[in-house]
Parts: sequence; structure tokens; C-alpha cells
Amino acid sequence: MSGPAKIATAEAEFATNVDFDADTTENGMDSLVEPLLPPVVPPDTSASVLDSNIVETDAVATLIEFNESEWDHGETQPERCRDWFWGFLFLSQFAVVLVLAIMGIQNMAKEYSESMAGDDDDHHDSGYNVDQRNMLLVLSLVGSAIAISSFLINVLLGAFASMLIQISLVVPPLSCFVTAVASLLTLNVPVAFFSLIMSAMGAYYAFEVWNKIPFATANLKIALSAIGDNHGLWALAYAVSMQACVWMLLWCSAVAELVKYSSSWVFDCTSSVDDEISEPVCRVSTPGAFIALGMIFSFFWTNQVLNNIFHTTIAGVVGTWWFNPEEETQSARRRSGWCGCRPAIYDSWIRSNFYSFGSICFGSSLVGVLKVLQFIVHFGRKRRQEQRRLDDTGPNATDFLCCLLQFLVDKLELIMEYFNSWAFVYVGLYGYDYWSAGKQVKTLFMERGWDVIVNDELVTRSLSMMSWLISLVTGLVGVFLGYAFLGLGFGIFPLFFFSVFLGRASCQVLFGVVTSAVDTVVVCFAESPNQLRNKHDPELFRDLIHAWRKAYPEDCGF
Repeated sequence: MSGPAKIATAEAEFATNVDFDADTTENGMDSLVEPLLPPVVPPDTSASVLDSNIVETDAVATLIEFNESEWDHGETQPERCRDWFWGFLFLSQFAVVLVLAIMGIQNMAKEYSESMAGDDDDHHDSGYNVDQRNMLLVLSLVGSAIAISSFLINVLLGAFASMLIQISLVVPPLSCFVTAVASLLTLNVPVAFFSLIMSAMGAYYAFEVWNKIPFATANLKIALSAIGDNHGLWALAYAVSMQACVWMLLWCSAVAELVKYSSSWVFDCTSSVDDEISEPVCRVSTPGAFIALGMIFSFFWTNQVLNNIFHTTIAGVVGTWWFNPEEETQSARRRSGWCGCRPAIYDSWIRSNFYSFGSICFGSSLVGVLKVLQFIVHFGRKRRQEQRRLDDTGPNATDFLCCLLQFLVDKLELIMEYFNSWAFVYVGLYGYDYWSAGKQVKTLFMERGWDVIVNDELVTRSLSMMSWLISLVTGLVGVFLGYAFLGLGFGIFPLFFFSVFLGRASCQVLFGVVTSAVDTVVVCFAESPNQLRNKHDPELFRDLIHAWRKAYPEDCGF
């Protein structure tokens, strides 16, 4: 091939591999674009404006950066006491109960010392060793219940949370089905029919919420991660439990003072003129009825305040872990606490017991009023049923109204407790007053499109299942300790059931930490999901995103 031919061939090959841009430059010349490399797309630096930017990783995980400017955020409130009037009312009623309790304790101690004055000293000496062994046994049972429940909760919740939730969904309908089959074999048709209905309902519920198991597991995993970094919350849980026990003793002492030692405040007693030997007939006076209602309200109100202070404290600790983990770590290095209590726990506890104390008392009083109404309606229905049995009459319109009233009060009480669980999370996070916190968290959920999302009780079901398992273990340990301290002569079944009770009570205390932390995780994720991705383990964020998409694909908003 000649030279000109080779040149022409080369030009033709070059033309096939080169694109000419017809755009004209400022000099009127055509610009040449040579795509020898694939086009490089510059990275999008406006990730914060992206609502559903999905980046697929090698692990096929989904990472999303949210545009958090689309919804309102809470703001940390200045440190001042809010709803102080309700705090003052609470402290006033507590002071009254405390004075009555001190009077009751003094009177009971005086009565006990008088009754023991005539006892033989040898009798006390002979029973000393038995009393000492019994005391050691009780202390060992309490200590073992606390240790076993704490250990198993940390082990089982971390590794077997999903399996426990699945078991909690499968066991109830399966148990009802087995009961139905056994009833059919014994020709007990009504029980078999009812058991089959319950089994079908349980199976339907399990089928409906099965896809939400990863959602509950992911929230539980994040909550446990926050608790693991602040394990002093376990010690705080037992401290709150001890406070509740002390309050129970004080309240019972106050009731004893009113009923036994100062009965004239509550009862009107009349004796028969003709029969001076017979005991007087005592009826509750009108002031006594109000005193009784006040004592019942005081009991429920104080219990609610103690629980909600604990709930608000946990919300503040988890919020600090969520938003400022670096500051929490640095503060923990500067200020080391005892029993694993980081400064975040101490600071949150101070906020809950001082600045937000009035707000907690206010919200707790609403639940306390509903619980008193519950008690009144339940007591009235019981009296009405007893009267119908005595008169041998059937139900009438009054019974229907009482039943309807009890249903309404029960539902209102559940709604109020549900509302409080979210409102007090916002109180713990930002320090709002009670009503503002409730409005803020409701607005947040609606702006996120979560108003149709129902909080399935999957976490609670799994905790209940594990509670029975731990209670069984503590029961067996209690039997072993009884044999070790008392030999073969002790009652196995009373000691077993007492140990089961201790184990379940200990689990309820610890599970309060978990449920409060889970509620706080839901609110924090609604408030600022990017904080979880940017400041914590990315795996936690990925698992939660997958869980939300699987459980609520249309309502989650991403």
C-alpha cells in the first residue's frame, strides 16, 4: 500500500474513534471531544438535601442521608423549674403521708414493745439460730434473683432477641391449639371451641406482625447499645425499686395510723344503748370517705411519679448518647462515677428530679386520677354484683352503664399512659413542660408521617417471655439454696414460688430500663436519624433502615 493510501486509512480509523462536537467556541472553531475514558460523575456534595439517596455497598446495605430541615426539631430549654405548682402539690401530699406514717410507726413500735415485754428471754435465744438462717436464706434468694436476672438479660437480649420475639408469637396460639385438642379428646366441646378461637386469633396476630420482628429487634439492639455504654442504669433501676418499696411501707404505716390508731378521723362508731357488751358498729364517715380517696390517689400518684422520673432520666441518658457521644465520653473521663454511673446519668437524674419535677408530677397526676376512677368503678361494680346475688335479680341498665363506664375509664387510662410515655421522653430530652412536650412529640410524629404507625408490643412480649424463663431459673436456684440452708425439712413449693416471685419482680425492674430506652430510640430516630449514622456504628443505622422499610414500607417516609 502506498503512503497516501496508508494515511487515508489511518484518518478513517481515527474518525471512527473520535466524536466531533459541533458546538462552536468563542474563536469560531469546532471543539474536539475525545471520550477515551468513561465519563466521571462528580460526587453529590449536597447529601443533606437528599431525601432518598441510596448508596449500595458491598454488603448490599442501604445508607440514607435525611433532609432534617423538613421537620421541626426540639430545642434544649433553659434550666429552670417548670410546672412548679404541681411539684409543690405533690410534696405537700407526700409530707402529709410521711407525718401519718411516722405516727403509725411510733404507735406500732410502742404496741410491739408492750406485747414483747412479758415474753421469756430463753424463747428468744432458742429461736435465734433459726431466725438467722432464715434471714441468710432470704438475703441469698434476693441476691441470686438480682444476679441471675441481670446476667441472663444481658446475655439473652443481645443474642436471642429476634428468636425470643418469634417464640412469644408462636407459643400462645400453639398452646391454645393443644388445649383445644386435649379438650376435644375429653369431649369438652365449649372449652375446645373457645381455645380454637383464641388459637386462630393468636395465629392471625402473629401473621400480621411477623414482618415487624426486625423492626422491634433493631430498636432493641440500639437501646441495648446505649444501655451498655451507661450500665449504671441497671443500678439506678434497683435504687428506684427500693424507693418504691420504702414508699409502700410508709403508705401502709399511714393507713394503719388512720384505720387503727386514729380511727375517729375515718369512722363513725355507734354502740347499742341496751347492749353495752357488744362491740360498736363503725361506718365510714363522709370525711373518712374523702380521706380514703385521698390516700388511694396518693398511692397511685407517688408510684407514677417514681416510675416517670426513672423513665425521664433514661430518656435524657439515651438522648445524650444519641446526640453527643463524644461529649459524654470526654465528660466520663473527667468525672468518674461510682457503680458505673457516668456523668450523663447523674446530670439527667438531676434534671428529672429538679427542673422537670413539676412536669412529671403534672402528667403523673392525670394517670393517678384515672386510676382512682378505675378503683371506684371496679369497687362499685363488685358491690352491685354482690347486691344482685343477695336479691337474686338479673342484670339491668345500671349494670350495663357500670360496665360501659369501666371500659371507658380503662381505655382512657391506657391512652394516658401511652401519651405520657412519649411526652416524658421529650421532657427528658429537652426539658419542656408537660403540655409542650406532648404537643412537640405529636407534631414530630405527624410531620414524619408516622401518625399511622402503631407501637406493636413485640418488645414487651419478648421481655415477658424472657421474664418467665428467668423466673423459672431463679425458682430452681431458690430450691437449691433452701436445701443448702435448711436441709430437707423445708417446704419446696412455697420456697419455689417465692423465688419465682423475686425473679419476676427483678425482671420487671430491669425491663423498665429497656422499654424506656426503646421508646427514646424511636423518638430520637424521628428527631435526628443522621446522628445515628454519623456518630455511631453504621451497622445499627443499616439494620434500623432495613427494619423500617420492611415493617412500614409506605409510612416510614424513606
